[in-house]
Amino acid sequence: GEMVQMLLKNDLVDELWLNIFPLTLGKGKKLFAGGAIPAAFTMTKSVVTPGGIIAGNYKRAGKVKTGSF
Repeated sequence: GEMVQMLLKNDLVDELWLNIFPLTLGKGKKLFAGGAIPAAFTMTKSVVTPGGIIAGNYKRAGKVKTGSF
């Protein structure tokens, strides 16, 4: 977990593979805490298992664009 924090903080991440499990187990560790550089990502692939686990692949999409919805 600490390596991911260091990579995000130093803007060295160009792709994320995230597995999201449908449960909570207390406070846990935050993935984007500790000075992560703001960056935009675009989902390129996703799968939802019968058990509700979401596996998503996100690729870097440049700087964060702000504006209205």
